[in-house]
Amino acid sequence: MKAVFDSDVLIDYLQGLPAAETELARYRTPCYSIISFMELLAGARSDHEKHAVDGLLASMNRIELTETVARRAVELRQEMRLKLPDAVILATAEESGCILVTRNIRDFPSDDPRIRFPYAI
Repeated sequence: MKAVFDSDVLIDYLQGLPAAETELARYRTPCYSIISFMELLAGARSDHEKHAVDGLLASMNRIELTETVARRAVELRQEMRLKLPDAVILATAEESGCILVTRNIRDFPSDDPRIRFPYAI
């Protein structure tokens, strides 16, 4: 199964959280959205952190924002009342045939089969 990783899990990985490392290792081809790329780089406070982000993302597949993903994100935002970045990330997963891996239980419904919540902090 393929998975798109939400920014929160990738941040956990970069901070050395074993549960995030275990979760990433479950997938042969982990993916991420362009939104997560932007969020991770925006949060990097030093050159060392930027290099760590670049290293992690180089080992994954980036899924670009297409018009199809953008249109689906708008639909998800309206249907589920998601923030636009969350809607883009879920639409990215959906349109790529992936599940979304996140720990964001506040914004995503816990019973949604498109979403995996592997751990809590």
